[in-house]
Amino acid sequence: MAHVKHTYPKAERLKSVIVLDKAFSEGSKIKAFPVLARHTSSNHDAEVPYQVATTVSKRRFRKAVLRNRIKRLMREAWRLEKHRLESHWKPGDQKRALVLIYVGNDIPTFAECLHTTKKIVNVLLKTQKD
Repeated sequence: MAHVKHTYPKAERLKSVIVLDKAFSEGSKIKAFPVLARHTSSNHDAEVPYQVATTVSKRRFRKAVLRNRIKRLMREAWRLEKHRLESHWKPGDQKRALVLIYVGNDIPTFAECLHTTKKIVNVLLKTQKD
């Protein structure tokens, strides 16, 4: 088995407001409580299969420290799981945008984030094959 690089470079971060709006208006939903994922096709310039954004409700978590903690946990879980999607992708294939939205009421553990991310990746793998 080849060595897998577990990195999360800047090119993989979803920053485009246009693509974010498209993910919310036209994108498909994946429900994996406590995370709701929205994904759509994208035509970003970077040669990466997925660009990802994470978000946490300001209404549920008033303190920025807590929101940032949850986002860090979600990004770390994504960083460790994304290689499963990348192994099925080659340059020239359809690129996608993914938004991970935390909808829970409590601060998750890293194990919970990892489990939820695995579920999301499994669904994305199924949609990638179709």
